Amino acid sequence: MGVGEAIALLAFAALVIVIFVAKENRLADPNRADTIYVSQMREVCSLKDGPVSAALVRQSGNLYRDLGLFDHWRDAMAEIEKSMSRAKIDSVFVQSNGAERFEVIRLHHSHGGKAEGKKLGGAVIASEA
Repeated sequence: MGVGEAIALLAFAALVIVIFVAKENRLADPNRADTIYVSQMREVCSLKDGPVSAALVRQSGNLYRDLGLFDHWRDAMAEIEKSMSRAKIDSVFVQSNGAERFEVIRLHHSHGGKAEGKKLGGAVIASEA
């Protein structure tokens, strides 16, 4: 490995660390509602009451699992929290939070070898009313 390659590798490693620290700092800020712990999803959710449909999404963006219809968004949120817990996802980024749709993705992408992109990446709850 040459000097130029070593410098490029160190620069890339530094960039990765800076991005990770920035995400963690956003997560630690109590005034931010877009970078939260999974346990805070219920607190920040702005969905209106009524029937909803929910789905889990892969890191690649494809459907991971359709959770189906629920009478209330809190029931759908409970299923999503269980799935995130099983996948060891503790923090998420809120992509959409309105009266009709709540969408989150995992904060830190998992680079899991051949399964990369197939792992749980996020969740969507959409109002059916």
